[in-house]
Amino acid sequence: MEGLKDKLKVYCETSFWSYLNGGRTPLEHIAVKQAATLKWWNDIAPTCDIFVSEYVDAESDEGGVAFAERRKASMQGAASLDGSLPSVRILAKALLRDHAVPVNEVADAFHIATAAIHGMDVLLTWNCRHMANPVTLPKTVEIIANAGFHCPIIITPADFLERKEEFGYGR
Repeated sequence: MEGLKDKLKVYCETSFWSYLNGGRTPLEHIAVKQAATLKWWNDIAPTCDIFVSEYVDAESDEGGVAFAERRKASMQGAASLDGSLPSVRILAKALLRDHAVPVNEVADAFHIATAAIHGMDVLLTWNCRHMANPVTLPKTVEIIANAGFHCPIIITPADFLERKEEFGYGR
């Protein structure tokens, strides 16, 4: 990925903040995601511009009060993107209409559309069912390109860390 800007613009979707702020767990698959998220946050985030939207903010209110407060506190330094723009609504509807995102996962379509419309380089998520899904990603990229925008790289923190050299981090 030669020629990348000095700082990546990274939209962190709600699942990222949930794993970053999750408590200790005996469930290994969750602990692995938490560890990768924390490593990304400590090693990569300081060199990026981090963004959220009102959709992340609203979803972060869900769950217990203490958990919501931890998520909100960790998001304090992130800039907020406007997800209410008409272009975001139009693109989100296209993602739903053309089945890149299931029709009952409206918030996921709005996360993707917000990141694309605002020119994010990366959308960081643990949602591999509707976002970082290798089966549906080509359709997502096509819909966004047909709308005249560039699709951000939609990736998990773990996959980002595995491929960090492609993003200009380490060797």
